[in-house]
Amino acid sequence: MGSHILLKGTREGIRCIFPEDKDIIGIEQMCDEVVRESGHILRDGTLIVDLQGRESNEGEIVAILKNLVWSSGAREVVWMSYNPNVRRILKSAGFCIENRPSYGSVGVRGLFIFKSLRSGQKVEHDSDVFILGNVNDGSEVWAGGNIWVWGKLQGLVHAGCHGDEDAHVLVKVFESNQVRIGKLYSSIEKDCSYWGKPVLVYVQENTIIFKEIQ
Repeated sequence: MGSHILLKGTREGIRCIFPEDKDIIGIEQMCDEVVRESGHILRDGTLIVDLQGRESNEGEIVAILKNLVWSSGAREVVWMSYNPNVRRILKSAGFCIENRPSYGSVGVRGLFIFKSLRSGQKVEHDSDVFILGNVNDGSEVWAGGNIWVWGKLQGLVHAGCHGDEDAHVLVKVFESNQVRIGKLYSSIEKDCSYWGKPVLVYVQENTIIFKEIQ
């Protein structure tokens, strides 16, 4: 079965979650299908367009506008993306995107990502980030809080990126050459004792500590 737009009902509205493996034509077709089959539940409500980590450009966003947003008859539309480039496009276009309060503010929620990050992908979030997958070489994760990777870490992670040195990094399989916490960073060689093992990374006395988890 091919990928498709996943619809989820939430307290805020109907969330349309876009896959990452379709071109513009495929996206247009899936948008048409959503409106045709589920337009009655979108009309006059709140539509949440969740692009996840798609590398959407202006042309694709316009296609989503035409084939989904405008056709749905939704009363309110909110856009979601954890891709920083896409967020900039949405902001510059004046679209309403989900609020991301400053780290430490009441109500800040962690970001859960249920897949691996490919090379070139970058995730930024103001609180904790939980990744149920791998962070592949060439990808980056920047979090105002903690970072947990339930897979292999090969890319760059920066926990406490707003300066919080109480943050930590928890990894199931550690294979990264650099980790950052707060304003500190540490370079790692492949011959270290904890390479390829579960590791907890934290700051103690202004030094980044790597503790193998037994």
